[in-house]
Amino acid sequence: MKKKQQVFSKHMTGKKTQERLEQFNNLLAEMMGSIGGKKGALEQIRVLEIGHANFPGLVCGAMLGEMGADVIKIEPPQGDPAREATHHGCYIRGVGIPFVMESRNKLLITIDFEDEQGIGNIKKLAEKADILIDAMKPGYLDELGIGYRQLSAVNPGLIYASVSPYGHYTKKGRDFRNMPDTDITAQSEAGYPALTGDPKAPEPYNYPVRAGVWAATYMSAALCVAGIMTALLHRDRTGEGQMVDMATYDAISAWQGFSHVWGFTNEKPRTRVGNYDWCLFPYGYYQAKDGYVTVAAGSDADFRGLLKILGRWDLEDDWRFLFDRIADDPEKMDVLEKEVKKELVKHTRKELAEKTLAYGAKAARDKLRSKGFPIVVATLTPREVLEEKHWKIRNSFLEFDIKDHGKITIPSLPPRMSESPSKAEWIKTGIGEDNDEVYEKYGLTLTKKKE
Repeated sequence: MKKKQQVFSKHMTGKKTQERLEQFNNLLAEMMGSIGGKKGALEQIRVLEIGHANFPGLVCGAMLGEMGADVIKIEPPQGDPAREATHHGCYIRGVGIPFVMESRNKLLITIDFEDEQGIGNIKKLAEKADILIDAMKPGYLDELGIGYRQLSAVNPGLIYASVSPYGHYTKKGRDFRNMPDTDITAQSEAGYPALTGDPKAPEPYNYPVRAGVWAATYMSAALCVAGIMTALLHRDRTGEGQMVDMATYDAISAWQGFSHVWGFTNEKPRTRVGNYDWCLFPYGYYQAKDGYVTVAAGSDADFRGLLKILGRWDLEDDWRFLFDRIADDPEKMDVLEKEVKKELVKHTRKELAEKTLAYGAKAARDKLRSKGFPIVVATLTPREVLEEKHWKIRNSFLEFDIKDHGKITIPSLPPRMSESPSKAEWIKTGIGEDNDEVYEKYGLTLTKKKE
C-alpha cells in the first residue's frame, strides 16, 4: 500500500487528494526528467549579440539561447575584453569563468568593426535577424551606421535591445557614454549598498556593503529579456519591431521595490536595518546549535505558531500584534530578538525544520487558518547547496565537457517548462570558433588581413 503524502493545505485533504498529487508528481517528473525532442519557445528566432566588456549583455544573450534562439556572439578579432574577467585568477582555456558560462548555446564569430566589409557583414546579418543586443557604449553602433535608426529602416521587424549604465536617451547617458558598465557602480548608483550591512557596527565597520553576487548584472539581464519577449509579442500582433532600452542602474533601483515608496511617502530615506526587515518580524538569519537558520514568521498567526514551537508562549502578551514587532527604533526589536535567539540556539537546524513542518501539517487542517505556518529552514552554505538532492532532481546544475579543459558545473536557467523547456547544449570558448560555419551560411565577406 502506498504511503499517503503529507499535505499542507486543507483543500488537499479530500478523497481525491492522492489522485491529484499523483497526477501532479507525474507532470513534475516529466518536467524534471529528459526533455527529449521538445523544442525551445524561441526556436528559429535569430539573435545577434554585440558587446564590449558588458556582462548584462552576455547574460541576456545566454538566456535567449537557452530558450531556443539561435544566438551569434560577435567579437572584434582580438576578442571581447569580457573574456579577461574571472574569479580568483581561475581561467578555462585562457578565458574567464563569467564569459565561459555565459557562452551557452552561442556561435562565436569575429568581425572587424573598423573595416567597411565588417560593417557590411553586420548589416547583412541584421537584415535577417529578429533581435540585436547592443551592449556597446551608447551611440557607438549608430556612429558606425549599424544602430537602431539605420537597421530598423532595412528590417522594420527588428527588436533592438540596448544595455548600458544609464540608457541611450538622457543627458547623463550621453555624458557618461564612455563609462564601462560594472555591477558595483550600478549598485552604488541605486543606493543599494547603503541598505546592507550591520547598522550597529561602529566606525570604521559601518561602511556600505555590496551584494555578494553581481546583483545588478543579472537583474538588468533578466529585465532586458522580459522587454525583448514583450517586444516579440507586440511584433506578432503588429509586425512592428522596436527598441528596448535597458539601463542597468534602472534595474537594481526598480527591484528595490517598496523601499523607494517608503522613502517618498515618509520623505526620508530608508536606513540600514541589518538582519531586521521593515515589514516583518521575526524575519532573518539566526544561530542554531549547528549553524544558521532562516526564520520567517511575519504574520500574527505565524508568530504565535513559532512561540508554540519554541515553548515561549509567555512572549505572546507583549508582542501579539505585528505593529508591536516592527518599529523605527531597532532597539525595541532587540528585546524580542534576544529571547528568540536564546531559544533557537538550543536546537539543531534539522530539529527546527522538522518541528516547523510537523506544526504546519497540523495547522493546515485548521478551517479558520488561525494557527499560522511559521517557516524555519537551514541557511545553506554554497557547498551545502551543491549537495542538496532537491537541486539535483530539478537539474539546477549542469555539467559540461569543455574542449581541452575538462568538466565544469554551471547553473541552468531556472524556469522548468513542460512543453517548451529551456536547455543548454554546448559551451564554446574559442575566438572566432564558428567563423567558417556562420560566414558560409549567411554569405558574409571575409575581411582581408591588413598588411
